[in-house]
Amino acid sequence: MALQSWIILSLERGGLARHKQRYAVILFLLLIQSLYGFDIKITGAELGLNYIPEYNRVFHYCWDIASFGSLELNNMLTFKGGIALGQTGRVFDIHAFGSSEAALPLPVHLYVKVAYIYNGIPDYNTGIHSLLPTLSLRGKWAGISVGPALRFTTFGDEPAVFEPIIAFSGFVNLIYTDPLRIGIGIANYSDFVSGNMGSYSINLNSLARLTKKISLVNELEVLQNGSVGLVSNFYGIVYKGGLLLQW
Repeated sequence: MALQSWIILSLERGGLARHKQRYAVILFLLLIQSLYGFDIKITGAELGLNYIPEYNRVFHYCWDIASFGSLELNNMLTFKGGIALGQTGRVFDIHAFGSSEAALPLPVHLYVKVAYIYNGIPDYNTGIHSLLPTLSLRGKWAGISVGPALRFTTFGDEPAVFEPIIAFSGFVNLIYTDPLRIGIGIANYSDFVSGNMGSYSINLNSLARLTKKISLVNELEVLQNGSVGLVSNFYGIVYKGGLLLQW
């Protein structure tokens, strides 16, 4: 009933003609509630800040500072977004993403996710736009995700170049306790980057809980670069470290 109370209060505060956008939102929320038959509640949220230094064979030293946040509704829908600013070689770069994920009402932990990822180098008027729908099967100790990455690359005023790529990721948790989690993973994409089929990373990650709501996050990635089959070469190494606030 919390949603209905908020709607009634909003109706009492102004007329329809003066608040068209407000009422459009109200009608949308009413539609969602009528479809699912329950109040919309925030069941989880998080904010994170990471520092990401990288050394690779092409640009040598690179770095980014990334911030992100997520909001979970009714233990079913999760909305997430973030932005990262930094330097690739001698030029400024920007990365951003937004995603929504739904837990399917099935006996297994199956999730459907749609993400948009932007990677740009403004100095060269170059940008990569990726639309990434994935299907994930994951639990407490392991999980896999797979889907098509629909990538459009723009170079100045030239027509965009379209590349369909298979995106994949997987993880296994070696330790999973409340104060400490340690795991390993492999993927050719992340929240901020959609890579090529042969360009993937292997990582060792950890989460150490400092307080009830604050955790220390660390991740060490080894980047591989390849283009034909499973042939790949060492490309670089990345460290991700920061703080995660959850409530």
